[in-house]
Amino acid sequence: MTGQAWLARIPAVRIPATVAVLATIAVNLSPARTVIPDQSGQLLLVVAVAGITACGVVLAYMLARIDDSRGIGGLAAAVTVYAAVVLPTTVIAFTTPGTQHLMGLLRTSGGLIFLVLMACALVPGQPSWTRGWPGGLLGIVVAVALAMVVMTVPPLDALAADGTLDRFSVALWLVVTLAYIGYGVRNRVPMAYGLGAGMVVVFVAQVLRETGNMGLGGASLRLCGAVIMCAALARRLRERFHTSQLRVDRIAELDHELHNVLAGLDGMTHVLNHAGGDDRALLGEAVREEIGRLRNLLDQRAEPPGCEVDPVLTRIVTLRRTNGLDVELDVEPGLRTTMPADAFAQVVTNLLANCERHAPGAKVLVSARADGRNVQVEVRDDGPGLAPEVRGKVFRRGVHDRSRGGSGLGLHLSQQLVGASGGSLSLRPAADGHGTVAALAVPAGR
Repeated sequence: MTGQAWLARIPAVRIPATVAVLATIAVNLSPARTVIPDQSGQLLLVVAVAGITACGVVLAYMLARIDDSRGIGGLAAAVTVYAAVVLPTTVIAFTTPGTQHLMGLLRTSGGLIFLVLMACALVPGQPSWTRGWPGGLLGIVVAVALAMVVMTVPPLDALAADGTLDRFSVALWLVVTLAYIGYGVRNRVPMAYGLGAGMVVVFVAQVLRETGNMGLGGASLRLCGAVIMCAALARRLRERFHTSQLRVDRIAELDHELHNVLAGLDGMTHVLNHAGGDDRALLGEAVREEIGRLRNLLDQRAEPPGCEVDPVLTRIVTLRRTNGLDVELDVEPGLRTTMPADAFAQVVTNLLANCERHAPGAKVLVSARADGRNVQVEVRDDGPGLAPEVRGKVFRRGVHDRSRGGSGLGLHLSQQLVGASGGSLSLRPAADGHGTVAALAVPAGR
């Protein structure tokens, strides 16, 4: 299962988001408002916001572990402060005046620290102590300490009492929000403008709270903002899983091809010691060509299209013979294909490696003929053949006979390479019922 598919199945991602949206709709529809009291509706929304925020914390830390791009660790720290300080002091109702005052200061200081960490995540060279769980813990400690300092210093406490600090926090929230949207749009970073869009919605909820109009509408806006921000993180996480999966697939493909090349070269080293002059020169040229192909694979160099068919097939067949394969070659002279030489060699190598693995001891014939606008290459063996039930599955990635070994990549990669060059690859039983024929059709060149 790919990382993207795996993430899509995480209940912690899908269930809270679904519940949050349904809860918002339910408590705001007119019929529901007559059945659900405002207090119960707010409680339901509070629970939904808490669940979504917790989901956001998990996503942020998962993302920070696999994404080395700028600011991801800072986002994790900021979301931690929001979940641990800002959210509880915003949604929980406190009754005593002293507690209300302290919680209000904590909400303001936590909001400021959250915004500072969010802003730091956009700055190049973000300090390590503002990232990840160390940054989150430090932010919580600083938020609590800042609230205590404001409470014990009368001039600062007066600024908090008349709403100056809250208005400053709202203004800073707007600035950071616009910075995220601008950065995301300018640099085409969906996560950034997704976070900015969520912060816009939460900003409106903050304004409603400051004007005394929180109610169900404000709580619903806070929930929707949290869902939007969580969705932005989830999308980035899916993208990173997908990228990681592509890298893993590429490494597996390189490993598969390296094994095939090295298997041919291993047999060649034994034969070179006993070969005569002409044979030695031919074998040496084959080794040099394979080493060059190996280097191109590792460096991922783009190869010019087109090659002569006979030299490539001769080289590959010579290599497999030295590895013990009983293989003959029959090529119509003068054939060319538009398929790059390395890709063509990789496909034929994979087909012959399959003969070695699945039809050991069988005789193999490689033939090439002109066929209209195509070059038709066939690799025929007289082995046991393919079982009918697996014939249609062999080109799927990872499908292989475990008793014979292999990775299930060879035919899958070969079909992709051939398809990318405008050709086709198919398997069929031999006409006499003994063995298998791999039919490779590639565009003819000039």
